[in-house]
Amino acid sequence: MSDRLVFLHAGSFSGSAAGLLGAMRELVDVTAYDLMPLARDPRLLGARLRATAEARRAGAGTPWTKTFAWPKAVQRHVSRKGLLSPQPPLLIVQSLPAIVPPRGVRYGVYTDRVGLEGTSDPDDPAGGSGEHRSRYTPGWLARERAMIAGAHRVYTMGHSTAEAVMRRYGVPEERVEVVGAGVNVPAEPLPLERELPGGPPALLFVGVEWERKGGPELIEAFGRLHATNPAWRLTLAGSRPAGTLPPGVTAVGRVPHEGMPEIYAAADAVVIPTHREPFGIALIEALTRGLPCVGTTVGNQRTIVSDAGLLVEPGDVDALTRALRRLDTDYIELRKRAHAHGAVLRRTMRWPYVARVIREGLA
Repeated sequence: MSDRLVFLHAGSFSGSAAGLLGAMRELVDVTAYDLMPLARDPRLLGARLRATAEARRAGAGTPWTKTFAWPKAVQRHVSRKGLLSPQPPLLIVQSLPAIVPPRGVRYGVYTDRVGLEGTSDPDDPAGGSGEHRSRYTPGWLARERAMIAGAHRVYTMGHSTAEAVMRRYGVPEERVEVVGAGVNVPAEPLPLERELPGGPPALLFVGVEWERKGGPELIEAFGRLHATNPAWRLTLAGSRPAGTLPPGVTAVGRVPHEGMPEIYAAADAVVIPTHREPFGIALIEALTRGLPCVGTTVGNQRTIVSDAGLLVEPGDVDALTRALRRLDTDYIELRKRAHAHGAVLRRTMRWPYVARVIREGLA
């Protein structure tokens, strides 16, 4: 088993890259390299300009990082640094880098989603459409496909991503493994005997990307409930939408990880009616505390939430309103289920567990 590992990542990855890197360093000598700062590197300015032009040709909303030109330049850069050598093994975090190591390099990919998982394939349980679908150029997709196909192991956070890797990328089942993810805000579960809410459950929304996470739809559904019962309360963490907030809604904006336990402790349930979701770590954080959740049917949320909450189709305000009403009427039973399901998640949704599985698979 190798005692070294190269760890390539693009930014903080919602805190996940840092969590995995810290756990991996407890097991092996890691050379970590963050690709995100290369976007500001003057030596790659020409590549960024070519990538920007390619993205514009692909259509509005296509990010310049998901082009053929940008990952090609990034790969040349990391190769010159000796990071794509046959030894030690390599772990590429996320499929976004679309780096295709040369033959002889033993590498794995760990990701919360892949490019084709966000397309409008009707058979894709994580599919998106319209403004919320995944966008990239054909050149980026070709590079991502080659990277996924050549990996010794593809590690995914959730089952829907693993299914997409096997079904849409043709990777054999024996090379795909669901390993989950750790939480950014670990905490002990709230006691099951915790005092029940005196009125409707206090709702918490967690998300930075307001529109993608279904914030506008949540506000509309919440407004309907508040109009019939002013005791409803909703806290928004991560987002602070423009304009005047409706009665009963409080926005706390971005909260550092160390401040989130207090936010979760004040909530009775978490609601994230997202249109597209790479994984759903905030749902994991809620469930491991014993808080029931309301989410949507996209991505990995079916297996994350299981019977410990309610799922609706994204964008369906009527269904979301009904789910929130049911959350109120069935709260005692849903909290019991969340407490039981959270105990299961706490055993595996830990970065030391994820790091150990990945290291053993790449040894």
